[in-house]
Amino acid sequence: MRITDIRFQRARFSLEQPFKVAFGSISDLESILVRVETDEGLYGYGEAATLPYVTGDNMDTALSVGKELQAALIGKDPIAVEAIHTAMDPIYHGNTAIKAGIDIACYDICAKNAGVPLYRHLGGDDAVLHSDVTIGLNSPEEMAKKADEWVEKGFSILKVKLGEDIATDRKRMEAIREAVGQSVRIRVDANQGWSVKDSLRIIPQLTALGVELVEQPVAACDVDGLKEIRDRSDLLIAADESCHSEYDAFRLAAMRAVDVVNIKLMKCGGIFHARRIAAICEAAGISCMIGCMGESNLANVAAMHVAAATRNVKEVDLDTVYLLKQDKVFGGFTHEGGTVHLMENPGIGCTLKEVF
Repeated sequence: MRITDIRFQRARFSLEQPFKVAFGSISDLESILVRVETDEGLYGYGEAATLPYVTGDNMDTALSVGKELQAALIGKDPIAVEAIHTAMDPIYHGNTAIKAGIDIACYDICAKNAGVPLYRHLGGDDAVLHSDVTIGLNSPEEMAKKADEWVEKGFSILKVKLGEDIATDRKRMEAIREAVGQSVRIRVDANQGWSVKDSLRIIPQLTALGVELVEQPVAACDVDGLKEIRDRSDLLIAADESCHSEYDAFRLAAMRAVDVVNIKLMKCGGIFHARRIAAICEAAGISCMIGCMGESNLANVAAMHVAAATRNVKEVDLDTVYLLKQDKVFGGFTHEGGTVHLMENPGIGCTLKEVF
């Protein structure tokens, strides 16, 4: 089987409501949908969602890089995914979102060729997952109201965005815990918004409120700070922006800097690298979460398949599918609150409407 064409299409997705995190506010999302075509009539879909302040690329650069990668990959076997990455990486360093889009499409082809859903192609046997849902930054009262609404919809795990001043962040958490009760699991994500000192001040208060995990409390480059916080805290400490690659995972593991790594397909370059990061972390006794950066159903469902097939992915943070107005990409999963059931269609299982 050989690749005959790779097509790219920009697509915009609107959020049901604007979403605020420590580094900015988001009202809609744009991504690149990818279609890899082959000489045997099989095709696969992928998605590249850029986030400049995380991945360092944007839509225009991703499309430009995609065109050059396209030329290098025509004639390659899409099932030989490692060889696909070996061909892409010397052409451009980084540019992980567009590489992820191509990678996901190739894995879609692999699973379709095998006639099985992607999680089975990857070695998994359980199609049921449990995802959190994220509460964006707002006033304590508004965040507590939103948290209660999600719990009423059947979600039992909340991820709360913090990362502004710690006094207000504490009030937010107190209001949320009071609103949802003690049985709801809560983790927080500071998105690099605190200093080490502020982290160490607020974490005992979060511990008292039953928070189970703090994600990326300090700047991505401050791995020493992560380690200090982990060494001096009772809560689990997770890296997100501090871990893009296998090399980052190895460094975090060698330093014993974190308890958890949040893997994102756009951040690491796709399923191939995500699985390698998970393996490194497993060998080091670090568990993994798998998250998203504002992708549509397509990349989110691909990541769900990875979670279903990867033993060391213990937590699922794939909630953009609950926040978007979906009008271009459909299917691939059903859910009851935060309980996700992957569909048994071959490949990723999503349907694209009037895109290509």
